[in-house]
Amino acid sequence: MSSNKGRVYAVTGAASGIGRATVERLVDDGASVVAVDLSAEALQWTASDDRIVAVAGDVTSEETNKAMVAAAIESFGSLHGVFLNAGIAGAGLIERAPMEMFDSVMDVNVRAVALGMRAALPRLREVDGGAIVVTGSTSGIGADPGLWTYNASKAAVINMAKSAALDVAHEGIRVNAVCPGPTRTGMTTEMQERDETANTMKNVVPMARWGEASELAAAVSFLLSPDSSFITAVALPVDGGVTANTGQFPTYGSRI
Repeated sequence: MSSNKGRVYAVTGAASGIGRATVERLVDDGASVVAVDLSAEALQWTASDDRIVAVAGDVTSEETNKAMVAAAIESFGSLHGVFLNAGIAGAGLIERAPMEMFDSVMDVNVRAVALGMRAALPRLREVDGGAIVVTGSTSGIGADPGLWTYNASKAAVINMAKSAALDVAHEGIRVNAVCPGPTRTGMTTEMQERDETANTMKNVVPMARWGEASELAAAVSFLLSPDSSFITAVALPVDGGVTANTGQFPTYGSRI
């Protein structure tokens, strides 16, 4: 029996990709979930399951984050954890990328996470073993050329999660970051469709393949669950070994 059975969670960025996969995994594990995304239309897939309540709104708004928590209490009676996953990408060289893009990326990838934490924490104090998971990235552990805005946002959110974890650990609330490597989601569709991607994956990812959203969802489910009760302030790479490689030599998979 899953340790998430009977628990209540909220997931942002829930309409697709890692967010949707996590909602589906948590429901399969017996939890109830508030699914949050910008578009009500994109959340229509949740309507057929009474264990999922959809909340449409902009996560950079304090009101949306409060509505997320209120929906959990009103619909399911409690809140055991949140997966603050909503995010956007931003590319371009630091001298050329517009600062408006930087502001937007930081707003969604960092500020919205802070708002989600602030909204959820009072309710997480009411349950035994509340948990917060945020979506970091291997791009927040290392860096990528031409992605300075995204890299900066993910480095910030990872360290914010660690700092928050230290602040609330004495209350039994855990805060962790999951750090995807190359993963098949809508955000990476363009990369997946490039002819050279297969060879690139062999050179970069020791496991020589893309990660799947369901594999990230499994890690998030574990970090939210009581099974990870003594794990906090961790940035967990789910990356097929990417962060272990210095990059000085090609991976074994590229040589076979």
